[in-house]
Amino acid sequence: MFGIVVYFLCLQRFIAYRVLVLLFAISSAKAVPIPADSLIYKDTLIGTKIIRSSRPLRIGAQGSYGINYYRDANLPPSLSASCDTFTSGRGNGLHFLARIDIPFGSDQLGLYLVPALAYGNFSGDHTWGEFQKSNDTSGGKSKIKQVIFNHVISNSTKGLGIELRAGWQFLKPFSFEFGPAFYYLFDQNYTKTEKSVTNDLIITPSKDTVTEFAEASGALPNANKFLAALSFSLGAEFPLSKKLFAYPNVEFLLPLNRPSGYWNFMSIRGGITLKYELSAPSDTVSEYRHEQIPVKIPEQRKPELSASIEALNYQGNPEHVVRLEVEEVRVHYAYPLLNYIFFNEGSSQIPARYAKYPSLTEAQKNISALSSESTISTIGRIGLIGLYHEVLNILGDRLRKSPKMHIGITGCTSNTGMETGNTTLAQARAEAIKDYLVTTWQIEPVRIKTESRLLPEKPSPSDIPEGQAENRRVEITSSEESLTDPLIVTKTEHIANPPSIYLQPHVRAEAGLASYRSSISVGGKELVSFLGAEQKPWSVTEEALSSGIDSLDINLEVTDSAGNSVSAHNSVKLELRRIERERQQELEKFSLILFAFDESKLGAKNERTLRLVAESFKKTIPKKISIIGYTDELGDASHNDELSKRRAEEASAELAHALRNQGLQLPESTLIDGKGSREKLYDNSLPEGRLFSRTVNITIEH
Repeated sequence: MFGIVVYFLCLQRFIAYRVLVLLFAISSAKAVPIPADSLIYKDTLIGTKIIRSSRPLRIGAQGSYGINYYRDANLPPSLSASCDTFTSGRGNGLHFLARIDIPFGSDQLGLYLVPALAYGNFSGDHTWGEFQKSNDTSGGKSKIKQVIFNHVISNSTKGLGIELRAGWQFLKPFSFEFGPAFYYLFDQNYTKTEKSVTNDLIITPSKDTVTEFAEASGALPNANKFLAALSFSLGAEFPLSKKLFAYPNVEFLLPLNRPSGYWNFMSIRGGITLKYELSAPSDTVSEYRHEQIPVKIPEQRKPELSASIEALNYQGNPEHVVRLEVEEVRVHYAYPLLNYIFFNEGSSQIPARYAKYPSLTEAQKNISALSSESTISTIGRIGLIGLYHEVLNILGDRLRKSPKMHIGITGCTSNTGMETGNTTLAQARAEAIKDYLVTTWQIEPVRIKTESRLLPEKPSPSDIPEGQAENRRVEITSSEESLTDPLIVTKTEHIANPPSIYLQPHVRAEAGLASYRSSISVGGKELVSFLGAEQKPWSVTEEALSSGIDSLDINLEVTDSAGNSVSAHNSVKLELRRIERERQQELEKFSLILFAFDESKLGAKNERTLRLVAESFKKTIPKKISIIGYTDELGDASHNDELSKRRAEEASAELAHALRNQGLQLPESTLIDGKGSREKLYDNSLPEGRLFSRTVNITIEH
């Protein structure tokens, strides 16, 4: 008894403890909010409809009347008579058919099969006319008259068979049917009769006179029991009710074997078929209306995202008006000479963009004009790409001025598509360049050696169209470095002080930043763009300084981690103040090219250019020097920034080495930077534009 009491006390405590835990959980639980994108829908039945899952079968019965045309051969003795000549026959009779139409394929094709049971009457009468003369003694006078007799063989052949046709409803309501037919022939009897056509009596063997006399009858000799034929039918189908259809048609039966050994036939019939449509399998489909049930969902606060952008002066203070001092300077520019000629796909003709002249006199006149003072503005207008398109004539001029110089011309292909393995095309490209130099510039052929290879020695990537276009080229080389020395011209340019404008973006993003882009544009044309949130300097371009631009548009586009976007715009007035010095400042600009794709290693040609840069230090120690690397537009922007910086650093190290050999060093104010592809130097749609963009520009200020 005591144990029972203890048990109930423990049970009571346990139940009380569980109730307390449950009450605590309910009181401390928070309501789970409905997600903002949660929607509740209901489906309302609109109705049902029956959809046929297949085309229906049709059964039918046909009655037709046919005409049988016979063509006779040599008749057996039991059928023939002396002088009898049976050549053809004709008969008629009723035909009956029980059929079923089985559709197959889509409704649009209108194809079906027709298995059928058939009864056919293939009877015919074979007639031969005999003409005789007899004496007519009526009226007391004797005269000769013509007597006509018909010999008739009546054939009573009938048949039961099966037909299997393929049908095609090619144009509603018309159908065409075609297929084989097989008949079992029965009642193959004949009756041979002689008839008097002119009513003259026929004298029988019993000396009786009759107008019609049955000479013989019986089973047809040598008759075949089976008949194989081809059946053709053309008809039109008309509805009589929802399920009943009338199908008048014309048939043609062409036997493939003879019903006997001495005649064959064909049959033409006309009749009508009544078809009844059986119920086709179908599915019942219910249609519902999908409706949203209005649910009041508490609004969720979007994470805050705001942005603004401003320009800073060289002291780091915000500016609504950027004031720059602009000074005209004399610039000695070393234009690089790219010794490549690029070709169109599959072609060995020199593209039309390269300057070609019909005679030596005209070529020399145009090439000398490029280096004269009067054409400095022209070079500035056409730019480096325009100057490069004179490369064949620049090389021809240098070859004539150095009679002992020999060159090598190597033709290359992209080794993709139609150019795969095509060294003949590569050789033809090299020969095209040689032919121009020999014909127009009258260079001795022995000074030019041509060869071919599939890909250049340092090819661009063959898996992208831009790389393939760069590999379709001819390379012109020489053991004498002077062949590809830079082209030196002098022109007037502008420099700004301070030289750069800084952009300072301000962003508040609660959800965190996902992407970030700022840019500078003028009149809707973007001049430069930056990725990332840090300050970015923009070196004011010659185009901006010389064209009188008076304002800049600065833009910022930001996306946060929640997918929200915001943009900011600002306009900065640009105030350019022209200054003049008593002694005009001079600049020297050198451009290094022929960096291989995605590489920063200097080649021998670039090292020679750097030695020329070091030579300029002998005139006067420079006040300031900048070494800026660039890339083409291919690839990731952040990777291009890093690549351009490496190119600038490689060029700086090599220039410092060349200066040390002369007992000199770089000035402390040397600027080394990489612009990547953010500042577009040349048109990257052309292969030469992309190669000229893989460069380092060195500016020396004296």
